[in-house]
Amino acid sequence: MLESFKAKKALETILFAPDANSPDVRDAVARLKDLGGGAIPKIIDALQYNHKNDLLENLLATMLDRNSESKFIRALATKDNYILAGVARAMAKAPRLNPNPLIPLLIRSDVSKAAVLFILQNTRARLDPKALLKLVGDIDRENRQAYFRLLEQVVTESVMPEVETFCDNEDPAIRQAGAYLLSKFSLDRTRDVLLRLLDDEHKGVRIQALEGLVRSKVAVSAGPILRLLRDPDMTVQSKAIEALTRINPPDTVTLLIDALQDQSEYVRRAAVEVLNEIGTDAAIKDLIQALKDKDWWVRVRAADALGHLGGPRVMDAIFKLINDEDEFLRRTAVEILNTTKDPRAFDYLVKALQDADWWVRERAADALAALSDKRAVSGLLKMLDQYPESRQIAIRALAGLGDQRAVQPILGNLQNKDVAVRKEALQALAALATGEQADFIRQEVAKLLRVSARDVHDLADEAVMTLVTRLGDETVITAPGAGAADKTSLIDLSPGAADSLSRQASLSLEPGTVLDNRYRLIRRVGEGAFGIVMLVEDQMVKEQIILKFLNPRVASDESVVKRFVHELRYARKITHENVIRIYDFITFNNAYAISMEYFASHSLGVELKKGPFTDRQRALRILQDIITGISVAHRANVVHRDLKPANILIDDDDHVKVVDFGLAAAASSSDSRVTKSGVLVGTPTYMAPEQARGQPIDLRTDIYSLGVIMYEMFTGRPPYTGNDSMAILFKHVEGKPTPPRELKPDIPEVLEKIILKAMAVDRIDRYQSIEALGADLRALLEKEVN
Repeated sequence: MLESFKAKKALETILFAPDANSPDVRDAVARLKDLGGGAIPKIIDALQYNHKNDLLENLLATMLDRNSESKFIRALATKDNYILAGVARAMAKAPRLNPNPLIPLLIRSDVSKAAVLFILQNTRARLDPKALLKLVGDIDRENRQAYFRLLEQVVTESVMPEVETFCDNEDPAIRQAGAYLLSKFSLDRTRDVLLRLLDDEHKGVRIQALEGLVRSKVAVSAGPILRLLRDPDMTVQSKAIEALTRINPPDTVTLLIDALQDQSEYVRRAAVEVLNEIGTDAAIKDLIQALKDKDWWVRVRAADALGHLGGPRVMDAIFKLINDEDEFLRRTAVEILNTTKDPRAFDYLVKALQDADWWVRERAADALAALSDKRAVSGLLKMLDQYPESRQIAIRALAGLGDQRAVQPILGNLQNKDVAVRKEALQALAALATGEQADFIRQEVAKLLRVSARDVHDLADEAVMTLVTRLGDETVITAPGAGAADKTSLIDLSPGAADSLSRQASLSLEPGTVLDNRYRLIRRVGEGAFGIVMLVEDQMVKEQIILKFLNPRVASDESVVKRFVHELRYARKITHENVIRIYDFITFNNAYAISMEYFASHSLGVELKKGPFTDRQRALRILQDIITGISVAHRANVVHRDLKPANILIDDDDHVKVVDFGLAAAASSSDSRVTKSGVLVGTPTYMAPEQARGQPIDLRTDIYSLGVIMYEMFTGRPPYTGNDSMAILFKHVEGKPTPPRELKPDIPEVLEKIILKAMAVDRIDRYQSIEALGADLRALLEKEVN
């Protein structure tokens, strides 16, 4: 009791003294010290009244030792914030405190963890890192950040094995902390663990691993980091770009080739961003040289990315390559200049018009035409005069620039022996002509018509029609010696689809328009769910092909575009005389198109509009060819998904080709009936029940669709019709078609059974392979013939 009274009196002196440095206060402090541990609880309680100075805190700090430590720890459980803060500050200042016994307090529920962390932070030089690390899985989330900050300050290489175990913890926050702690050390084992964490399922861990590799300053290959340019999370991708530019591994530029050829524009963009930061002239030259052994479409995609996205550092290197002795490097450089927006490219392109290599000259001419800079006219005229083999390209470029200085030089080529040059000259003059010149050019065309053969007449007709389109002068429709021009040969785009596509991608779909300096539009072939189908001339290989433009709804859905690229990889492998060959997936500004084989023909749908097939043997032979084409695709594990009469083409000799393999698969999402872009995947009239239900499809889905086609071929009508798509889909799911023989009694019973088996609602009841269906039809054909 006496000690308690003495402590109370001493504390009153300290608390109420006007001068903290007075003799009375000093005596009171001395008395409390003499009282020892028994006075500590009273001093701690007094902290609630003394939060404005540190006299009592300093006194407590001097009194804390191993014997009195428990009294301080009990105070850490108080609810009084002033007492709690004062005790924490006193303990943090105590010279004799061993902080390690306090570490277990971090997982006790009855003490203030924030106060404990404050004490440990201020006594960290005396902490045992291993003891601190053992609690990593038990620290509550509220205090975890402060705990990890403390760990960062105390861990050393001696505890790296313990830190590495963080990286295998189930909690991503702990794995993330492990990556951060390891990055303190520039060691090979640090690098190895961080590289492993680049593949972590949690994006925060991947980001921390990237930052750790930068922070650790340890040597690393670019390969594992480059993989993250394809990361689905844009933040991770950005961090990967930052890491590559800051670390700058020596193999970065060479390894960027894979990213530059990636299907994703985002990945290609990321690769060029890296190149813009770290690329040197020599490195960029090595990169382009490495493209030499790649497929042509890889080179084109990489050149496109470099041209569109390359910064000053990249373009400076490309400008030097346009003068390189290596022909491949010059060709690649001019391809890049074809896509760049760098205004400095103009002078280099003009100089390239005199290159010894025809490819470089002609691609430079294409690029200059695209720039619409009339300063290029003199250089193009010089090219027209000096290089006979490049005249066609020079004329086309001059026409694109629209300068009247080119009219007379081009007129001189109307009599050229090369039909292609004459054709280009005709088109150019039609494009360049003014109102006053129309009659004069018509007279020149008339001379040409008197000279030569049918193909020249066709060229002249096309040129005249272009004049009509441009000038609106009906008087020039008929040239001397020529028949009336066929206006139906002009493209008649449907207003909705064509205008929408043009607005979407700033494309002109007029006849004679040249896209990407390569594809000249001839006419529209048709229009479907995915967009407009155009007949074009690929002027690079002098061959007519089909371009199927994706409509804006499809093209604006990035996931659909990615699927098109993915599916067409497989579809383009199908090479057979009964299948239309798919070539490539092409971009035009913001528009996308699929290039494929052109087959002069009509669709099965055109024939079915006339009614059922009257020649059953012919119908069965056509079906045999269809089945052969489908069989080739099925062996490659490619399902058509949208078999219908419009996708079956027949020429005048009854040769059959199936078109659009892979397109429906590309448009679908998880096999659902309707895509995010609103495009119905499959045609309701020919859609299998599993497609209607949104279930997974397989090879038997095509068999069902072919069964519906057979039904229509022999009865003259589809099995199911309705007022809307959903009504038709429901009928497919219900599966109650009118038997074919009720509509056409002359259909053989065996044929009816084949059709209905192919159309079975349950896939188990259908033909299990297209070959089995073909065998039954072949047996029927042989019976018909005999």
